[in-house]
Amino acid sequence: MPDIPKEYIENLLAPLLAAQIFMGVLIYVLIVRKRISADYKLLVCFLLTFTIFLAGRAVQEFSDAVTGQKILLFRMALLFSVGVPSLQVAAARQSGFIGHWKWVVPAYAAGALVAVVYVVYMDAAMSGFIFTEEMLSASPVPATIRTGRGILLYGALITLVLPSGFLMVRELSGGRNRTLSGFLSGALIFGIFMMVGVSGDHRVAFYYTGSVIPACCWAWSVFQDIRDMKGRAALLKEELQYLVLSGKKADVPRIGELLRTLEALSEGNLDRYKIRVREILSMLTDVTITAGGDPEGLIERHREQERAIEESGNPENIRAIAETEAAELSAMIADIPEQRTNMLVNRAKAYIGDHFSEGVSVSMVAEQLGVSRAHLMREFKKASEQTVNQYITTLRMERAKELLRDRSVTDTAFEVGYNNSNYFSTVFKKTEGLSPLEFKKLQEFGS
Repeated sequence: MPDIPKEYIENLLAPLLAAQIFMGVLIYVLIVRKRISADYKLLVCFLLTFTIFLAGRAVQEFSDAVTGQKILLFRMALLFSVGVPSLQVAAARQSGFIGHWKWVVPAYAAGALVAVVYVVYMDAAMSGFIFTEEMLSASPVPATIRTGRGILLYGALITLVLPSGFLMVRELSGGRNRTLSGFLSGALIFGIFMMVGVSGDHRVAFYYTGSVIPACCWAWSVFQDIRDMKGRAALLKEELQYLVLSGKKADVPRIGELLRTLEALSEGNLDRYKIRVREILSMLTDVTITAGGDPEGLIERHREQERAIEESGNPENIRAIAETEAAELSAMIADIPEQRTNMLVNRAKAYIGDHFSEGVSVSMVAEQLGVSRAHLMREFKKASEQTVNQYITTLRMERAKELLRDRSVTDTAFEVGYNNSNYFSTVFKKTEGLSPLEFKKLQEFGS
């Protein structure tokens, strides 16, 4: 295994490794957070400048002395004037500490002040590209490298450590956003490492090596962010699905509450909210079709709702559309079992009406309809308040009373599906209170 100099690890490999991790976080913010966070541009600004800051250290290592000094000044100026303020403003806005842009001016002004003072004193101390020691002769602080490092130390304290620490404590004590807490932890750790690193002549590489730790903090925050977004959205979908499939009309206020939570999860991004609402309505439409709803009608209905959502620019209107649709689909699914039962019973009655004179039985009807005998008996009794056999007997007796006017008892019995005239007579008397002959004579006497 090759013996890699310690300086290369501290000043080259560690910053490059951290830069790669930050680049991954940057890609995530650009692709995912862009759709759901109003502050994603500030996060991109910080991540991009911090990645340049770390990668620039490797470029500086392989440059000549003059170019290296220019790169150093550029890196530090970029980090403090653009990157750090962008992070603090984004974090303050996301934590709810500030709800407007008034924080921007003091944050960027403080960062720019640190950057300008650092560049002036370090330039005068190292090379005098723009500023010379003579220009700063009236300054009470000498233009030395130690002064420049002191500026970084206090600059890191004021712009990184104190704001990040305050916001992180606020997040943790309030049990708010774990993702934001991870971002702030990384910024706080890097600020502390920078303060330690610039406090001595031989500790500069300390914060470059330590930059891997805040990079890991940010990578962990990305992981948490992905998991939280997917997990919370999935839980909302599952609960909405449960409400719709509960077999009873859904709790409309609860649906509205879930949709408001979904809106909050979208962090003010209307397009992201639309995407999630459409996903939920697609899922609800699918389960309604699976439950037995009319596919063509439901698909057309879903298309109309999607058009209405796409054309809407108001989250309240979108929530109202989704709330109404979820409630109506829930009611539809709740009615489907009854509709299915009615359809089954109507089919059974139609088949019995066509075949009751052929010695039809419960088993024959169930087989014809493709259901079990027990299921047919249960659903038939539930819907019509009489058994299948009672319904068959009712039809046979009604038909028999018509036939007895001009036919014999035996012929009538066979005509309505009985192979035994004595059994037919027994059933007829039990249901009508008269024997077939008595009924026949009564009809003849009445005519």
